Amino acid sequence: MNEILKTMAIGAEIDKAEYKAREEKIRLRLLELQRQLAASKKSVLILMNGVEGSGKGETVKKMLEWLDARGVETTAFWTPDAEEAEYPPLWRFWNKLPLAGRLGIFFGSWYTHPIIARVFREMSRVEFSAQLEDIRKLEKMLVAEGVILLKLWMYLSAEDQKILLKAAKKKAATRWRISALTRKFAKKKKRFQKIDLEALKATHNGAAPWTIVDARFERYREIYVGETLVTRLESALAAPNPEYSGIWLPAKKRHLAALDMNLKLGEDEYKENLIEYSAKIARLSDRLSATKHSVLLVFEGPDAAGKGGAIRRITWGMDPRHYRVNAVSAPTDTEKGHPYLWRFWQKSPPQGRVYIFDRSWYGRVMVERIEKFCTEAEWQRAYGEINDFEKALYDSKTAIRKFYLSITAEEQLKRFEDRKVTPYKQYKLTEEDWRNRDKWDAYQHAADDMFENTSTPYAPWILVEANDKNHARIRVLKHVVEALEEAAG
Repeated sequence: MNEILKTMAIGAEIDKAEYKAREEKIRLRLLELQRQLAASKKSVLILMNGVEGSGKGETVKKMLEWLDARGVETTAFWTPDAEEAEYPPLWRFWNKLPLAGRLGIFFGSWYTHPIIARVFREMSRVEFSAQLEDIRKLEKMLVAEGVILLKLWMYLSAEDQKILLKAAKKKAATRWRISALTRKFAKKKKRFQKIDLEALKATHNGAAPWTIVDARFERYREIYVGETLVTRLESALAAPNPEYSGIWLPAKKRHLAALDMNLKLGEDEYKENLIEYSAKIARLSDRLSATKHSVLLVFEGPDAAGKGGAIRRITWGMDPRHYRVNAVSAPTDTEKGHPYLWRFWQKSPPQGRVYIFDRSWYGRVMVERIEKFCTEAEWQRAYGEINDFEKALYDSKTAIRKFYLSITAEEQLKRFEDRKVTPYKQYKLTEEDWRNRDKWDAYQHAADDMFENTSTPYAPWILVEANDKNHARIRVLKHVVEALEEAAG
């Protein structure tokens, strides 16, 4: 017997009287636990998966009968629709993650496509293993971020599937459920079982274990799922979020200190380059719009480093339909009610577009780290989580460039003073900007750690000497052209 199947409790018939008594206890307890969940900072996500004909739909319907529907959202995932197909594969799942205090049910999940693709040999063993590893990392992050994850797999042996399919064909009330897809999958039931078990074994772990449900008996299946949900909620609501420390490396060198901050570019050369690169960016972004590729540009750096000015030069000649600028500020209450990467997954670039972030997800390892808006364990594990996020975007044909515009503390003070006396710049200067100057060294060290841990071949950091705005802007434009050439071909 496969190791994962040894975790499955063997089912048995339950008579109507026993079923009714146990169901009543489940219903009352779930409603109470749902009230406790609503008052917490946690959310519940149930993944409903399993073989065809195993009663997944009926079990979801039963759970919805037991729960207060006002606090539950059920999403069925199958083939991506036209909009979903324009985004990275995980985008549609992140969009439907439940808010803190609520419960979500995914009918089908991030397991569905890899398993089907592997069964029909549209995906190699190596690709399948890589996707399962990505899933493990995703689930570990969600659990660490306060998601109570219950992964249910409705199991039937190949022989049981055959028996139940024959019975359904004979029964008029259930014959309509036997679709052409069900018949197609039934022909591959032995291979499905093999690939299913490989996926279950590879993704069964302490952070996100599988609950294997013996689906042969309808009443047993429903009661077992209900009582399992009660047990998991009782345990998870009483426990703190698990703290998963990340693997991070303190910077071996001071990257910012090595920059030559005296670099300059003359006005004539600047204007000549600006016209040349702006024209290239406009032309390449037009070409990009007709492809299935995208470009992601991230801007970080101290206050007054010139991020906004550099971004305006990038978009100067572009068609507004081909780009989007996302100015990132403190998260809203809704955003705080989700894992921190949720709001950035929502804004990931679709095919054919250039998305620009004026500040980004790196706030977790910069301002949130320094101001202690998150725990040490949270910002330490964020390096790996961010790398995984960017790799997912890169794998979906997104060219990524991350710019850190660096200025000296003296240059920042000069620009602050200029903002004080320039009416149209005064809105940019806040009390928080002055407070951040007191933590200049801490931000410099955090930035060096960020480069050390998150500059990758697929999403490199480009450190830009920005004391001279002309030099900084042209350096940025050169790299943007390279990214567009990579994406647009």
